[in-house]
Amino acid sequence: MKIEENKEPQHNFHSEKFLNPRILYLHLSQHTGKQSKPLIKVGDLVEEGEVIASEDGYISSRLHAPAKGKVIDIADLAHPILKKAKAIVIECLDQKKEFVRNKNVSDLSKEELLECIRNSGIVGMGGAAFPTHVKLNPPKKIVTLIINGCECEPYLAADYRLMVENIEGIFLGIEIISKILQPKNIIIAVEDNKKDAIKNINSIINLKKISLPNISLKVLKTEYPQGGEKQLIYTLTKKVVPSGKLPFDVGCLVQNVSTCFAIYQAVYYNKPLIERLVTFAGDALVLPKNIWVKIGTTLRELFDKKVLEFKVEPKKIICGGPMMGIALDSLDYPILKATSGFLFLNKPVSFLEEKPCIRCGECIRNCPMGLMPCLINLYTLKQSFDEAKMLGALDCIECGVCSFVCPAKRFLVQSIKNAKLNLLK
Repeated sequence: MKIEENKEPQHNFHSEKFLNPRILYLHLSQHTGKQSKPLIKVGDLVEEGEVIASEDGYISSRLHAPAKGKVIDIADLAHPILKKAKAIVIECLDQKKEFVRNKNVSDLSKEELLECIRNSGIVGMGGAAFPTHVKLNPPKKIVTLIINGCECEPYLAADYRLMVENIEGIFLGIEIISKILQPKNIIIAVEDNKKDAIKNINSIINLKKISLPNISLKVLKTEYPQGGEKQLIYTLTKKVVPSGKLPFDVGCLVQNVSTCFAIYQAVYYNKPLIERLVTFAGDALVLPKNIWVKIGTTLRELFDKKVLEFKVEPKKIICGGPMMGIALDSLDYPILKATSGFLFLNKPVSFLEEKPCIRCGECIRNCPMGLMPCLINLYTLKQSFDEAKMLGALDCIECGVCSFVCPAKRFLVQSIKNAKLNLLK
């Protein structure tokens, strides 16, 4: 599906840095699975990169202090996805740590690499936030490793800038993943609107700067939701991930380019996931941009410090892209590990009244998962969640296409999200 991209001007601006926040708000829920367990208490001094919360179970992740500072609170605070969740609050000090390059990377075994990734608290940075050390230890053989550089959501440009500015680090991360998984082939997938990234990737592959087995670049049409995991697997391999199954069931594994770069930093510099590149865009900003920020930095501090400026008061703030993002009610929300962007929109927000379904079938024709959103919506409204499940509600990727194309403006994706929440209780 072709939708308006709105990636200019942030697509072509070199990234900036804001790595000296005053206060950090570090939620214990920044990943799929159980929230992390605090290892510190109020009043403790912490060093940059220190573990401040440990995993709590198999599907969980560590949390590190992004800066040196003092723990001033542990409380339930605003969370961009969960609305409220427990967080560690750190008042930062000025001292910055230098992470020294590890000279013995080539000597590390698969187990040592996985342990390094686990210790660094890396999660999927494309949005799902699944703990990476778990994902890279699948129960089945991986034949095809897919590196996702599509970034198909409108406005978002952080992955693109990373591929333009840090391509060798991404490739070194891919090399580490390849050593762990030993795939037969590696495919880097990029949409055709990312010309400079394509040029950089081809340069690395053609000049053989980094040795990788059977690696290729696939340039795909710019469509939404091209970057969806299951959609990407089918586009590249023609393999269908069955309902209720995972990519490893068809011999595939997908990793986002930002996750690859975080893996490179963890293994080569012993640097945990404490900062990331984030897109800040929308017509309410004086200048949209991509900024390296510490995890836990709030939107409010970015505006207070004039890192970002409004030209008009935004009518809507969204965490993520316009299709899958979540609306926020203030600037008092922090950057999480999986936060790819924030939108500040001045366009009038129209609260359209739902009209009766006209049975046009547009939602069915356009659903990338082949579902029937109109029928799932019908059963959800009746609270017949078992019937919604039979129609594949749990397979919904929440891309928002059904609501986008619906001429009756039905709240389809919201309804399916509600069904999933009830089914997963």
